[in-house]
Amino acid sequence: MFSDGFGKEAGVGLFSKRRKKSSFKSSLPVLRWFGPGVTSVGALYAIYALLTGGWSFSALDDILPEQSEATFRGETVTLDQMQPLPEDKILVATFNIENFGDKKSDTRVNEHGVDVMGTLAQIISRFDLVAIQEIRGKDGAALEKLIRLLNESGGTFAATISDPIGNDDRRESYAFVYNRTRIRLVPGSAYVVLDSGERMYREPMVATFQTIVPPGINQAPFQFTAINVHTDPDKVDPNDQESEINILASVFHRVRKFEFNERLEDDFILLGDLNAGPDHLGQLSKINGMISLAGDIKTNISRSKTNDHILIDRNVTAEYAGRKGVVSFTDDLALTPEQADSISDHLPLWAEFSRFEAPSATTTSPSSIASSRTREIQ
Repeated sequence: MFSDGFGKEAGVGLFSKRRKKSSFKSSLPVLRWFGPGVTSVGALYAIYALLTGGWSFSALDDILPEQSEATFRGETVTLDQMQPLPEDKILVATFNIENFGDKKSDTRVNEHGVDVMGTLAQIISRFDLVAIQEIRGKDGAALEKLIRLLNESGGTFAATISDPIGNDDRRESYAFVYNRTRIRLVPGSAYVVLDSGERMYREPMVATFQTIVPPGINQAPFQFTAINVHTDPDKVDPNDQESEINILASVFHRVRKFEFNERLEDDFILLGDLNAGPDHLGQLSKINGMISLAGDIKTNISRSKTNDHILIDRNVTAEYAGRKGVVSFTDDLALTPEQADSISDHLPLWAEFSRFEAPSATTTSPSSIASSRTREIQ
């Protein structure tokens, strides 16, 4: 059982001090608690949380290009995908872009002869949704440059990004980048968990997405909540109850119960750089039905470790289509080892899901969400 340590106070929006005007506009409020609007259930829950020391949720900015201002200084790139995106499927990925800040985002062709930003744009364009970790800098400038390059090269991408999280020397932002022609961000659904007990070095970022169903198809779109995570590599011992890998089990249960109460959401994808192999996922692996789709796929560029994961509850999320993999910088992009190292020390890990909602294998309810293996965070 875990001790309570989250959210003893109401949080303010992550962007309470507005960012300077750029070619990306914010469409979400500065301050937002508890999901997309405060429903009657949400209002009662908010009062309960404030009285009992529940989690607080912070607002995220939504990054969209303004065509009149979008200007990327440099050549556009050809967004050549490995294969056309399937009409009835979506590709969801996680990608830790090592030290993705001003230096990397200002680099087109480096000393090793690789177009760093062009390569990143080509990688991102292969997917419908990408959870990104390790974005450096205070204002999200690196991500803004990437979105501009994608869209000026013919893409239709947008992103939602968190404020920098962590201590001053290792602060980084999370982001979700998505293809706006195939998937949409549910308005008001993005937030960062406020961890006032400082049990995690970087609080996870959460957002809900819904696929865009082509006209004429009479099937419901797949809607799911994604939990973007980057753990502290020094705090992932599965034998330590207070390690982040075990606390993530509490996070998963708590987010799942909250989202179910808000809008009956039952599909969840926890993805990111967990800094732990498939056999060292601790309490996460003990959640009924929880599996890592990565399996034994090696996700670092030396192909020696599986630190990146995409986890789902197979008892509920029947939309997983069975395909998964990584983008190899050397095999798929024909980069040299030196060029590959310029991109990241992690490979993008992806999994394929149905574009359409599928019935759950089991019935989900608030009472069945809670697990006796962990203590609820309230």
